[in-house]
Amino acid sequence: MSMDLNNQRIVLTGITGGIAGVTAQFLLSRGAEIVVSARSREKLDRALSGLEGAISGHVMDVTDAESVADFFARVGGFDHLITPAASSMFAPIREMDFQAAENIMRTKQWGQMLCVHHALPYIGRQGSITLFSGTVTQKPLPGATMFAAVGGATEAAARIWAYELAPIRVNTVVPGVIATPVWEALTGSEQAAQAQLDTIAAALPVGRVGTAEDIAKAVAFLIDNDFVNGISLVVDGGHRLI
Repeated sequence: MSMDLNNQRIVLTGITGGIAGVTAQFLLSRGAEIVVSARSREKLDRALSGLEGAISGHVMDVTDAESVADFFARVGGFDHLITPAASSMFAPIREMDFQAAENIMRTKQWGQMLCVHHALPYIGRQGSITLFSGTVTQKPLPGATMFAAVGGATEAAARIWAYELAPIRVNTVVPGVIATPVWEALTGSEQAAQAQLDTIAAALPVGRVGTAEDIAKAVAFLIDNDFVNGISLVVDGGHRLI
C-alpha cells in the first residue's frame, strides 16, 4: 500500500491499545501528522516514546465529556478522526457483571460518541471518521453480549452519521480475531493466549489470526478512499463464514 498521507492531520483517540499503536505508526510512515490521547500522562509518554514521526499527544478520558471537549479544543483543526477504544469483558448473561458491562458501554460506545460530537467543530469538511466495532456483531459468540451490543450500536450510529455529517465520511472497521495483548488478559497467561489463537487460526479460511497491521491497513484505506462512506468494513479472515 503506497498511499500518500502528507499534509493530512489525523487524530487517534486511545493510543495505548495494541491496534492503536501499530495504526499510528503505519499512518506516520505514510506521511501523516498524528495527534493521540491516553488517560494518563505516564501511559501517553510511554506510547509516544515507541513511535517515530510527526506525532504529539494529550491526556484525555474518553468517558468524561469535559475532558473530551478540552482535548479537541487543544488539538484544533484536523482532517481525520479514528476512535480505537479498547476494553475487554466476557460473561454470559447469567453471570453478568453489570458494573463491568456499564464500563464497556461508557468506554466503547459513549466514548466514541463523545469524541465524534466534540470533534465536529474542528474536523475538515472533506475529512473522515473511522469508528471501531468487532465481528461479534456478525458472528455470535457466547459471553460476548457487551461487545456485540456496543459494536452493533456503533455500526448503526455510523450509518446515520454518514448522512447527518456529509460531506464528512463515517465508516466502521470491524476487526475479527487479532493477536494483541488483550488475549493474554482474557486467558490469564501468554501460553494460554497463544494456544487459543492457534486453535482459532487453524479454523479460519486464511489459516491465521489477524495482526494489528491488518487493521491499520483497513483504517488507512478508509481514510484514503473518499468514495467509501457509511460502511462496516469486516476484516476477519473469513471468520464469519465458518
